[in-house]
Amino acid sequence: MSALDFDKARTDEQRVTKFWMTVDRRSPDECWPWTGYTEDGYGRFFWHGRMRFAHDLALEFFTGERRAHTLDTCHGCNNPICVNPHHLRYDTRKSNVADMVAAGNAGKRRLNPELVREMRERAAAGATGRQLAADYGVSEQLTSFVLNGTRWPQAGGPIRTKRGAFSE
Repeated sequence: MSALDFDKARTDEQRVTKFWMTVDRRSPDECWPWTGYTEDGYGRFFWHGRMRFAHDLALEFFTGERRAHTLDTCHGCNNPICVNPHHLRYDTRKSNVADMVAAGNAGKRRLNPELVREMRERAAAGATGRQLAADYGVSEQLTSFVLNGTRWPQAGGPIRTKRGAFSE
C-alpha cells in the first residue's frame, strides 16, 4: 500500500488525532500554537480533500458545529496561530474586523528592510522558517524567498546559500 493509499484509508477519527498531535496544547487559558504547516500566519490542515484553516477545524472538532459560510472563525486572543477552542468563536466578518482593528492587527503585516534584516539574523541564529513566518505574519514561501535573497535582496543581513549556510 502506497503512502497516498494509506492516507486515504485513514478514518476521520485518525485524522482528528493527527490534527491534535500538531497542536502545542497548554492550559485552557493559554494560546495553543499550531505547530504544523502555516501559510500567511495561519495554520493549515488537509481535511476531506482540501486545505482548511486549522482554527476553523479546531472549533469544528470541539463543538461539532461546522462554520456557516456567512461567518468567520474569530480569535478572541488575536493570535492567528492559536487553535485553542476556548479562544475561538463564530461571528460576523464585521465583528472580526472590528476585533482586529481594536487589537491593531488589521491588514497583513508589511515587510520593510529593518524587518527583513531581523528575520535573516534570527534565521542565521537558528530560527526556523516556519516560526519566522508565524512571527511576522507572512507565508512560509515568502519567508524562504526573504532568507535566500530572492525577495528584498537589497535589505542586507545574512543570506541563506544553496547549502543552507548564511553569508553576508
